[in-house]
Amino acid sequence: MKNTILVIISGLVSGCSLISAKTDMPPPVVTNKWASSSPGIMVKNVNYAVESQNLTWWWTKYHDKTLDKLMESAFANNNQLQIAAANTDYANAQLKSVEFAWIPNLSFLTGYSSFPAMGSLGYFYGGMASYSLNVFQQIKAQEQAKYIVQATEYQQKSVQLGVIGQVAVSYFSLLAYQEQLEIYEKLTRDLVEILKLNNQRFKTGVSSQKEPYISASEIAQIKAKTQIIKHNIVLTQNALKYLTNQNPGAITLSKKFSNIDPDLIVVSELPLTALNNRPDIQEATSKLDAANAGIGVAQSELLPTVSFANFYRDAAPNFGNSFQPNDLNQLVLAIPVINAQALADIAARNAVYKQVYYQYMQSVVAALRDIDNDISEHAQYTVQLNDNLRALDDIDKTCGLDKARFDSGVSSYLEYINCVTKYDYYRLTIVQLKLGKIMAMVKLYQDLAITKN
Repeated sequence: MKNTILVIISGLVSGCSLISAKTDMPPPVVTNKWASSSPGIMVKNVNYAVESQNLTWWWTKYHDKTLDKLMESAFANNNQLQIAAANTDYANAQLKSVEFAWIPNLSFLTGYSSFPAMGSLGYFYGGMASYSLNVFQQIKAQEQAKYIVQATEYQQKSVQLGVIGQVAVSYFSLLAYQEQLEIYEKLTRDLVEILKLNNQRFKTGVSSQKEPYISASEIAQIKAKTQIIKHNIVLTQNALKYLTNQNPGAITLSKKFSNIDPDLIVVSELPLTALNNRPDIQEATSKLDAANAGIGVAQSELLPTVSFANFYRDAAPNFGNSFQPNDLNQLVLAIPVINAQALADIAARNAVYKQVYYQYMQSVVAALRDIDNDISEHAQYTVQLNDNLRALDDIDKTCGLDKARFDSGVSSYLEYINCVTKYDYYRLTIVQLKLGKIMAMVKLYQDLAITKN
């Protein structure tokens, strides 16, 4: 018995030396600041993990009840979130399955036998407890399962970020399309007025028939674009209904697009802080740890396996002879001598680790790229929007002068209404640029994994 214990102890000690963590892969290189910047983004040192308890959901800063309700409905009903939650439940169940391997199997046997080899004719019953365990394999398998659970939990958070982004993009697009529709309808009315004036000028011989044709063509183009906008409104409404697991239908808006502030962003000044906050990077890290533990699982196939079994039995008296209850015990220590398949499995697990490592490195680089692209995109839209807002203000002043000239009889009404249509076209440009800036903002929130600020 002492020799057996010594063999087991020596096997455990050798197992400690066999199973070690992979540390020969270099970590990613992360700079200390972002390459791009935007005047509409506040950059400061942020600890999201610490401050998240005192922060609010970022979209609530818009004080839009419709947007808040859509987000709440998506959290409760979105099918993507339900699938992600089910994946997490499955991973936890798999972890329990591994953890329960520490518990011996217990079986109850009963029946009837007419075979003398059973030792007694008639009924019999008994219980069997069995236990077969590779301690190091069990430890590493449990460790791997825990990392897999972590990965699925982070994946669930990534899905949540995606749903938040989709709801926000669809909602802000819907607001923008509604404003564009109003502008197109006003522009149509203004162009119809211009067509009437040009027809009058043609009939009185002041101008040629060219001007009415140009006006009619412009009206037709605007009406066609209006139909596209109406279709886009239906698409975005249905997208929001889909994201909240509802049937297609209209959505009542409580806010106008012109009231949306595209500059509600706080970005961490340290890229590493932002990376550590991203669930996809945390998921990649957990997968890397799981792959590392998987190497240990494969290596432990070369270590001893302890098997124990105990069978307790009893039977009915036979021909006046009573059967004495007894139990059978067995303890086996299986020590691998030749296991070529285990060596191949170790090589395969090492290859998997390398694959997951480079996927992790790619995720880090892609995350830094996406965040910097978002900041640059937000900056470009900020510059374009500000330039066009100044141009819109200049046109508004010009139209004011034309109106004053018309009221004083110096110029015609046609000159003034032409200025108004130019103002309408600039408003369409403003809406498009502002929507682009807001889209960049939402993407930045998503890529920074910010749900609260």
